[in-house]
Amino acid sequence: MDTIEILTVILLISASALCVALIYYIYQIVKSVHSISSDIKGLSFKLSPILQSTFVLSEKLAHVTDEAESQLQISKSIVSDIRDRADKILNIESKIRGGIEDTAIPLLRNFRALRKGIDSFWRTLRVNRRNKLVE
Repeated sequence: MDTIEILTVILLISASALCVALIYYIYQIVKSVHSISSDIKGLSFKLSPILQSTFVLSEKLAHVTDEAESQLQISKSIVSDIRDRADKILNIESKIRGGIEDTAIPLLRNFRALRKGIDSFWRTLRVNRRNKLVE
């Protein structure tokens, strides 16, 4: 055996050892990938109910939000209607007050004047009676 054959045999043995090491490390890598895959499957199995409950919760929150907005719109509408009715009542009150003041004040003045006239008439009548009786 000459040197080239010995080196060739050493080279083949080294290549075989490298192949065996490569196969072992590939096996370790595949084993790690399977472990990671099973962990991910377990995690997704555990996350599925959480995601489902989160989805249900978000739907309920959307429904509650829509309901609250609806109630808020109804409340705004009621407040607006009450405000409009109060404005109408105040307008009617001011119209009535204006109408009463325009008609009642002159009427009251006339009654006062009539009373003063009647008082003056009676005073004058009494004074005239006394004067006639004294004479």
